[in-house]
Amino acid sequence: MAGYRNNNLQNAGADASPELINNAIQNALDTFKAPTPDLHKPEEVQQAIINYFESCKRNHVRPGNLGLYAALGMSRQDYNDVIRGKNKSKVSPAAIDMLKKANRAIGAYRENLALNGKINPVTYIFMGKNYDGLTDTQQIEVSAAPAPAATMTPEEVAKQIERDIPLDADYIEK
Repeated sequence: MAGYRNNNLQNAGADASPELINNAIQNALDTFKAPTPDLHKPEEVQQAIINYFESCKRNHVRPGNLGLYAALGMSRQDYNDVIRGKNKSKVSPAAIDMLKKANRAIGAYRENLALNGKINPVTYIFMGKNYDGLTDTQQIEVSAAPAPAATMTPEEVAKQIERDIPLDADYIEK
């Protein structure tokens, strides 16, 4: 079946076949129809997570964090609050461990796709930073040079500056 450009997806620059659209919609329907788990009951949380991943597999849809949160009856903010300990009363400690594990599983899935050239590395980095806690770090060490001795003459200080700071003349070809 030939692909077509859906007006909503065209704005995002993505081509989508009717099959892809139907699979995504079916996955969303599966998530919507599933019972919302009681977050105080780890067995219900675990079953909701399993159901979500099975629906993704059955419908040939890549699992994502927002879909997982929806399957759990949570928003991204709810999820982040629980994981960061801001709202522990909403979820049992055992369920919190499952939420973290499911999130790591999705991150590992994305990493696998990126390593096998199935998603753009820039997309992977963006998602990793937003969902998996990846960060770019840069270490800069700054140290102060010892101050010129109070006993240096102005001429000695000038010579020291010439040695420490390259002058434009040093870069002019002769």
